[in-house]
Amino acid sequence: MRRQPPLPRPHGREGWPFHLSVRKHRMVTRRTFLSGSAAAAMVGVTSEPAAAARTPADATSVRPIDRQSVVARHRVVRGKLDTQSPLQVGNGGFAFGVDVTGLQTFVPFNTMSDWGWHSFPLPPGQEPSDFRGQTWDTHGRPVDYPIPNPDQPDLSSWLYASPARINLGRIGLELAMPDGRAAVAGDITGIHQELDLWTGVVDSRFEIAGEPVHVRTCCHPDHDTVAVEIDSPLVAAERLAVFLDFPYPDKQEFAAYVGTYGAPDAHETTAATRGHNHADITHRLDSTEYHAALAWEGHGVFTGLDSTAGELVIRTAQYGTDGHWADVTGKLAQLVTDNSLILLVNYLNLGDPAPGLAKRLVLGYTYAGQDHDIVVPDDQNLSIGAAANRHRYRLAGDRHADRLRFTCTFAPTPSGSGPTPSATFAASTRAWRQYWLSGGAIDLSASTDPRWTELERRVVLSQYLMRANEAGSLPPQESGLVNNGWNGKFHMEMYWWHGAHWALWNRWPMLDRSLDVYERFHRSARERAESQGFRGARWPKCTTADGRESPHAIHALLVWQQPHPIFLAEMNYRAHPDESTLQKWRDIVFDTADFLSSWAFWDEVTCRYILGPPMYIVSENTDPKTTQNPTFELAYWRFGLRVAQQWRERLGLHGDPGWQRVHDGLAPLPVQDGTYVLHEGVQNMWTQWNNEHPALIGPYGWLPGDGVDVPTMARTAEKVFTGWQFDRTWGWDFPMLAMCAARLGRSDDAVDFLLHPAAGFQFDDAGLATGGPFPYFPSNAALLYAIAFMAAGWDGAPDRHAPGFPADQRWTVRFEGLQPAL
Repeated sequence: MRRQPPLPRPHGREGWPFHLSVRKHRMVTRRTFLSGSAAAAMVGVTSEPAAAARTPADATSVRPIDRQSVVARHRVVRGKLDTQSPLQVGNGGFAFGVDVTGLQTFVPFNTMSDWGWHSFPLPPGQEPSDFRGQTWDTHGRPVDYPIPNPDQPDLSSWLYASPARINLGRIGLELAMPDGRAAVAGDITGIHQELDLWTGVVDSRFEIAGEPVHVRTCCHPDHDTVAVEIDSPLVAAERLAVFLDFPYPDKQEFAAYVGTYGAPDAHETTAATRGHNHADITHRLDSTEYHAALAWEGHGVFTGLDSTAGELVIRTAQYGTDGHWADVTGKLAQLVTDNSLILLVNYLNLGDPAPGLAKRLVLGYTYAGQDHDIVVPDDQNLSIGAAANRHRYRLAGDRHADRLRFTCTFAPTPSGSGPTPSATFAASTRAWRQYWLSGGAIDLSASTDPRWTELERRVVLSQYLMRANEAGSLPPQESGLVNNGWNGKFHMEMYWWHGAHWALWNRWPMLDRSLDVYERFHRSARERAESQGFRGARWPKCTTADGRESPHAIHALLVWQQPHPIFLAEMNYRAHPDESTLQKWRDIVFDTADFLSSWAFWDEVTCRYILGPPMYIVSENTDPKTTQNPTFELAYWRFGLRVAQQWRERLGLHGDPGWQRVHDGLAPLPVQDGTYVLHEGVQNMWTQWNNEHPALIGPYGWLPGDGVDVPTMARTAEKVFTGWQFDRTWGWDFPMLAMCAARLGRSDDAVDFLLHPAAGFQFDDAGLATGGPFPYFPSNAALLYAIAFMAAGWDGAPDRHAPGFPADQRWTVRFEGLQPAL
């Protein structure tokens, strides 16, 4: 399901000047396979190719890129609290978001994984197999689609939301002021936090009442383990301890902070200690169970907080916003029960002193003799007092030492003894160094265009974020492992945008971790196609590890994910052109092509094969019951069927006549007034439909141009570049536009699109991008694909170094290890 992109984060980087050229450009040929690197020639560009980017004959005479220097100059440095954008440590399938304390002390950022999922109980008396969906007419025959059934509303809703990705837990600091009051965010001073991208370590320094605190945080590359080193005199002074807290799922489809700490009765945690420095915590949420193994060095003190420890007193409570406050102290005091207060903060419960404005609760309370002052935003659950402690645990250090070292390992089953803190830091350093030294690299530092720093910064930070968030066993969700969107499910049409960059950056081990998703989903995809009367395999759109489609009209009728496995298989074969690759992908490629050919409908009136209806196109904004022959999907169908035939030839088989018949008989890409349009028969193309994804330029840029007339595409690009509503697009649209510009020889425009000032394509100080629900990782991944495309080239690219960059003195593009695109 897609929605209009929300407003971007308010504190993103400033946009860069953007000028689109409207001059005519020389056209280029296409689809001639570029053997080796595109960096062999240096025609009209200031360049210093790195060793791996040159032909073998002269490679030894060129110095390699100093990769550590490139990475180091873009380290992330923070000096203040950010409540929306965490820094992260992660291993691709598990990530831990931190605030300026190096933990989740003042901001409840998330701890998320590929394996942590939860389903609420099914509606009484119903099973998933009872779902019937809706039947739609499809070219004269009834076809069942997984669309919510109005006769099964509860089951439809359950299937849409379940399972949902969960927040595994929160780890933070308990900090006390000299007078015993619990410290709040405003009490910390001297903040200096750095994320060392080369080692994956977050180093956080700050002071509490003049006392220094130093926290180092990292993640193990092979275990879902967070390691923490704390140095501070507050440890021995018993004014610093660590807490672990476990939330319950909250049914939010989109959530910056996943889960609620205000439902203590809905779940269960138990803890058992092993020896003097281990504790095993089990968390049970309905049918879901997982484990957290805490291990510390020295003589730490682990306790579960006593839920009957003391009295809860509401000292002061103000609800509202600046200039519009209501005193709700008495109201909250009346809601305290058994020394607990659990409340959803909103105007329905607290009154509305500022109608139409975002409000917050400013609360001061005393519990068990300790004063607390907190701020709770609207629509957040408040849980304080005895109830808040039911799933909360505490680790304190040795009273005679100023240090505290510990690890916390999360796992779906009991994990036993996890790695030590020192072993985890060593493994993190080793793995991140290996990552940065593997695959591709790019260095823009010799460029004279002042924007090189920002472009390179985006590239480096995106590489870190992809490795931390999107190198797990499943295709990533849109926000990776930062927070949840669409209940944490992933979108198979977006898997190409999330994953294809790994191939061009020659980091196949990262992509291979999830690429077998097509093998895992193969059986259910074949069953889906057969149940609808089609041949082959129909891949899902929005799903989880089980491959079951999440019921929604867009999910059921979107089709541009269908050729993806053929594209990815072709990239795999180009990187690994051997028999094992052919056999690995054979059935998936063939079943995908069978579906493509059988889903196209022969129109007796026009004597051609047509696509749709019913269908949702890339932009998801047209009527699925009337839309047919969209430009992008027609080109992608042609590409898929053409490449599938090449696979048959590689395997020593004759071409499939049915595939060829559909390929040759497909409707042409629709043209109106000399330009391609969104779909056949669209009205008011350039006034009503010039927003959302400009997919009509995707066939010549992202795709290699099957069915494209290049002069027509050049005219189309000019209309899009100068007339599209770029404030109503998504993040990956800009790299797609850049690739089209590059193929058309408009390299200035290609660079400009990667630095476009639109609010929907900005990268904050940590590299987290806008372009959809924040953060939107397709923006990062698409940037990486496009920059490799522009540097290493593509099939039929001009025979010069960095063919997608301007051929003048402004850009000096050094790269190594990058692969050309299709």
